[in-house]
Amino acid sequence: MNPLSAYGLSLGSVLSKLSANNFRFGFEQQFSQIQKTTVNRINSEIDRVNNNDDTPKRLAALEREYVTLEKNKALIDSFDFDMRSNQTRLARMATAADEAIAAFSNEDADTNLTATELATLTAKRDKLIEDTEGLLLSIHPDIATPYVVRDVKNMLDTLKSMSPVEGVVDAAGTEPATNANRQILTDITTLKNLIDTAYNVTTTTEENTTYISLDLSSTLATKLADMTEISDVELQRREDEVTAIKSKYGNILRVISLSFEARIDSLEKLGASLEGNQIDPGSVMNLFV
Repeated sequence: MNPLSAYGLSLGSVLSKLSANNFRFGFEQQFSQIQKTTVNRINSEIDRVNNNDDTPKRLAALEREYVTLEKNKALIDSFDFDMRSNQTRLARMATAADEAIAAFSNEDADTNLTATELATLTAKRDKLIEDTEGLLLSIHPDIATPYVVRDVKNMLDTLKSMSPVEGVVDAAGTEPATNANRQILTDITTLKNLIDTAYNVTTTTEENTTYISLDLSSTLATKLADMTEISDVELQRREDEVTAIKSKYGNILRVISLSFEARIDSLEKLGASLEGNQIDPGSVMNLFV
């Protein structure tokens, strides 16, 4: 008689349960090792994705270009500001010079300088001195400009030395000169011509620098958009690759786990079939066992 039968068990059932338990234990050991190996493989592949990603180098190159463009734009904008400042002063100086020349003949012909004309001329001279001193001798390494502003500033000492007096204004070429009034008129006329030239050149230069500044702004915006797009797109691509790697190995682990569960379920069903039908304790059917 099978001693296990006294416990309602069959030899096949016991062996089946032992096999299932041993299989479970062995699988858990192996699955733990597989998990460790899989994690190492995932990390290795993620490292490969990161190492093969040239995005940081591309972004660093774009950032260097961006910084260089910013510096160039700052130089252009500073130069443009100076051109605008000179443009405003030169326009004001042109008006003052015209008024100074007109002062010689406001009340009579330019052969005589009255007290009123002298006062006007002196005031305009002082204003011309102030604005000439305020003119900026700005240069830009990549923009060639004639020395027209410098030519105006070179008249500063002449302006400061002007001492018009009430009285006669000699005819041009008079020798000896009665006073300095004729020379002052000639010098202011020369200054007016220099101012007009400087204003025209400065205006053209300022328009060019404004165009360059706008072009640099557009290029900077494009560079910034490129950097943002590369950052976003490449980051998403890298995240997608990492997700795919994790998903791939996660699926492998799930397949292994499901195979184990199926095998365990099969062994448990086999053990149950070997035990036969079980009679509940206290049942009347126990009388026939």
